[in-house]
Amino acid sequence: MERLNLSNRARLFFHLSATVHLGYAIYFDCRYAQLPQVAVTLRLEPPIGGKFKYMTFLCGLLQLGYYTLALTFDLLRLRSLRKLRDYIFATFAVPLALTVGLTFWTLFAIDREVIYPVLLDLVYPNWLNHTMHTFVVIYAFVELGITRHQYPKRSRGFTGLGAFMLGYLVWIHIVWFRTDIWVYPFLGGIAWQLRVIFFVLIMVLGFIYYLFGERVNNVLWQRSTGVHRWIDSH
Repeated sequence: MERLNLSNRARLFFHLSATVHLGYAIYFDCRYAQLPQVAVTLRLEPPIGGKFKYMTFLCGLLQLGYYTLALTFDLLRLRSLRKLRDYIFATFAVPLALTVGLTFWTLFAIDREVIYPVLLDLVYPNWLNHTMHTFVVIYAFVELGITRHQYPKRSRGFTGLGAFMLGYLVWIHIVWFRTDIWVYPFLGGIAWQLRVIFFVLIMVLGFIYYLFGERVNNVLWQRSTGVHRWIDSH
């Protein structure tokens, strides 16, 4: 095992802190942040899927998985873990954190009732809301700044990200077909044409966020290592 220098210790501390923070948030979300059964009765929430029908929760799980993996790599320094760590970060952690965070806060700023009604403040404490929608973005930017990642070929990264986003799109439509209730109620209040535009926009932005993360990683780390841009070889 490599001897830990100061920068490695800082990464270890950051990954440990992020893992504990996100882990507790996921636990609290599952254990305590539950809508009452009346929400299903009033057709405010689909009766199937549980937390797993929400992109925010899935993103939180993925972020927790990534930082746990990064922490494991900090301790074991296995090359195979590094390759997996870098792929998950590039393909999922950065694009989904930005997708969830920016989409949520944009809709919140336009009209919070369409995405996060005031009533939910009674169920989801403010710290949990910010953990799942704000800190995931902050952590992604900090990680870009303190950890050098080898981005995969774009074809591999785009395939993984596209499969996830398309899979989630299919999943929420399955929930809608079976219950006639949209996971996000505002989707039922707009014309189908606007829904299509919204879904396409979210997916396109996901790929843009991927490219953004790749670019930031490249600019930050090619200067410090003196290597050629990885993007040129993709």
